[in-house]
Amino acid sequence: MTGEKLSAPLPETGKDGNVAVFCGHMFNTGSKAEDELKERVREQLDTLDISVGYGPLACGADIVIAEGLLARGAELNVVLPFSEEDFIAESVLCGGQDWLERYYACRNAATSINFATPGDYVGDDNQFAYNTLYAMGLAILRSQKRQCEAFQIAVVSDSFASFSTTGIAGTKADMKLWQSLGRETVAITAGPVPRNLRFPDRPKVGNGTKREIRSIIFADYKGFSRIGEREMPDFMDIVMGRIAGVLHSFGDHVEFRNTWGDAIYAIVDEPKTAAAIALKLQEVLADLPRGLIPSGAVAGMRLGLHYGPIWVGTDRITGNRLWYGGEVNRTARIEPVTPVGGVYCTESFAAALLMADCQDCKFTSVGRVLLPKKYGEVELFRLEGSDYVEPPQPGAKAKAKT
Repeated sequence: MTGEKLSAPLPETGKDGNVAVFCGHMFNTGSKAEDELKERVREQLDTLDISVGYGPLACGADIVIAEGLLARGAELNVVLPFSEEDFIAESVLCGGQDWLERYYACRNAATSINFATPGDYVGDDNQFAYNTLYAMGLAILRSQKRQCEAFQIAVVSDSFASFSTTGIAGTKADMKLWQSLGRETVAITAGPVPRNLRFPDRPKVGNGTKREIRSIIFADYKGFSRIGEREMPDFMDIVMGRIAGVLHSFGDHVEFRNTWGDAIYAIVDEPKTAAAIALKLQEVLADLPRGLIPSGAVAGMRLGLHYGPIWVGTDRITGNRLWYGGEVNRTARIEPVTPVGGVYCTESFAAALLMADCQDCKFTSVGRVLLPKKYGEVELFRLEGSDYVEPPQPGAKAKAKT
């Protein structure tokens, strides 16, 4: 699942040491240059006083840094972009078979293993870019909980080359993204490590469709099945009309929208805009006519938010543009566990809000929640406007700051 986390509970706040998110170039094993690199990594981990690390476990820099973290007794949190089997084939064995044992040693010693997405690798750099953003968000979130500094540690080869073909993924892109947040990158020279990497051949996936990273909104109206036939036009006019008005007001930020019955599905370009839309929807639906609240029933809108890579192509039936894929399906499983009048988001969406430095909303963890239809257990967050001092309670409006 997106944000899937196989882990023990995170340590309490107030622990000593800082947090690092790490990245770096891949290379082959078995060189003297690697031994010298290990010492440089050790020195920087000590200098920065790193006690918690987040990052993937690709051959080369990632594994060297992970080994350094474990050697100093730090907590290692692995963040993988897609299924482990594909990650090993694509990003571990490309540097040689000798990396595999070291990969598993780090993996098995890690405090947590997080999957940005659970699916296969589809030859899309967006999957790596999304993983980077997710790992950075987790590191920032953790540093806030611990009230400590968050650094980026990047191991760069002498040539500073990247194997990314699009410019959205790779060490250079990772460093640029982190520094765009006004945060510090500590670069470590890899030295003359061998980079005779051999990647597996993979067939092209998608038949011309594209992959994009977007925010996803799913919503439905609890109690809809109990609304009478006489009240149905009012539902369409008032509830769906207000929803339409909100979506229209955000213009081209809403790149796709669809509805069936009481359900709403929308694709939004930026997480902070998606958050604003979701909160605005609950605001305009807070005072519905009694006829739309069936007697004895809890009725109202539930909204789920997620952020991830999605396929975008053409609906073969209608000919319209279509956004689809596993992350869309996952979002649809969030709104059924969201309380009426509330907005829940995934950990990856919360991480994206942190990366966007969103000041207009706040989020609070509600713990790990079991999603319906065998979509597993994920950590969810309650999203609120920044002017709220407590979550809305059934039968009462949220209190606002004065």
